[in-house]
Amino acid sequence: MKFGRILLALVAVAAVVGLVVWFPGSSEPEPSALDRPVVAAAVADQAVSATWYCAAATAGPGEPFAHRIIITNPTDRNLPVRVSPVGPTGPVPSKMFLVPAHGPFVVDVDREFAAPGLSASVESPSGQIVVEHRLTAINQEDQVPCATATSDRWWFPALDSARGATAKVTLFNPFPGDAGVDIEVILDASARTPAELSGIVVPARSSRVVDLGAVVQRRDLFAVVVRARSGRLIAETTQTFDGSTGVVGLRMNVGMATESPRWVLPGGFTGQGVAESLVVVNPTDQRISAEVRVIPFAGASTAPEPIVLDLPALRYAVVDLSAESRVPPVGYHAISVATDGAPVVVARLNSVTGPPAAAPAPADGAPATAVRPAVTSGVAISTGSPVMAGDWLVPAIDAGANPAPVVFVHNPASTVAQISTVPVDPDLGADAVAAATSTIEVAAGDSVALTVPPSTRPGTSVGLRITSMTPIVVERLVTYPTENELAMGLAVPFRTPQSGPVPLPGR
Repeated sequence: MKFGRILLALVAVAAVVGLVVWFPGSSEPEPSALDRPVVAAAVADQAVSATWYCAAATAGPGEPFAHRIIITNPTDRNLPVRVSPVGPTGPVPSKMFLVPAHGPFVVDVDREFAAPGLSASVESPSGQIVVEHRLTAINQEDQVPCATATSDRWWFPALDSARGATAKVTLFNPFPGDAGVDIEVILDASARTPAELSGIVVPARSSRVVDLGAVVQRRDLFAVVVRARSGRLIAETTQTFDGSTGVVGLRMNVGMATESPRWVLPGGFTGQGVAESLVVVNPTDQRISAEVRVIPFAGASTAPEPIVLDLPALRYAVVDLSAESRVPPVGYHAISVATDGAPVVVARLNSVTGPPAAAPAPADGAPATAVRPAVTSGVAISTGSPVMAGDWLVPAIDAGANPAPVVFVHNPASTVAQISTVPVDPDLGADAVAAATSTIEVAAGDSVALTVPPSTRPGTSVGLRITSMTPIVVERLVTYPTENELAMGLAVPFRTPQSGPVPLPGR
């Protein structure tokens, strides 16, 4: 895909001027883009991306999941938003909310709209808000940024329907026309579209949940691609794990609507009590090769030899990083995936089933090795970034969580990056924000792990804005102590004339 098309996917068609007046009389949301998006992008200054789509609202059997939408407003003014839900039987009347300046705002979808299982679109006159959503049940919790655009196809590189696991995809159609969908399943030795997943109709202004595990049974790994025959929609998967195989938790994954020859995942970990793997899918009709590099934090100059993958057409390869002797068992690492130009899609999976090992004592004068948060269970998925940017927003992290949230910053450039971190907190005045702002260097090709300092107000959600003159990639790791769970995923890049997303450098 050309980079010009990538940029087009990050541009909205709704105009900012007059949007507040337009809210009350609008009958349905308009798409923020009609081309394929790369990553959910908040757009600053003159840009107008103002609609976000939160698809998944349920995940598994038994107790319903609580669905919350979190809207982060980093500006210095209060902003109106409209939340427009739809369910399997059609739309629910929308509501307006006022999101306060400098902070996250939570909409409890089930309570506000008196119905479970609702997908929703969120519209604002400002392109600077960031919208994500969270699902919560007992021992299962996850959150991801919502989508900012529609696409004619959505990739999901890593799904699981083995014992104790569920795999569902939510098809969200907030538009006035019906959508027709085929779901192609990619296994280790074949690719097909089962009859049960062919010609699925998602009526206008509705959502539909498809149980992939009922069709693709007892598979511990498979990939799917959702292809729209007609219409347009948003696709998101949810996967639950009930502990039957020792793994407990929830994974949410907004589909990947593009392929790229280069991906970066800024943070990862393996070691005691962790299974970590990387899945690389070849979406083309040609055999290709891919190179996987694992870069230990503070170890870019001595990174282990890359892992080379041979990928037949429309197949995937799995790298078990937990079993790789070249991957240090303690400490964080970044991961890069590159080809000679052929596009791929990737996903990193982490499953936690026990406490971490103690970090080794550092040598005299050496920095301490960062150890993963001390959760003892949980699952996470991240699909990485094909772009870098100079301005990122880390939305809605619980500054009082224990273990503390972690933000990973990876510098893919060949020069040192000077990064600044600024809190987005409605209770901090200008002086307090200035005092809490910090600057740190990230060496060329290296990464750092930033621990979010604890808040004096337990349970407080705050944002973090990270800027750099050198384009970087940012990811967060958040923990949910109550559910003993975790989530990993990209922060959201802002697009400005100075710091908009640009392609990652070639290998």
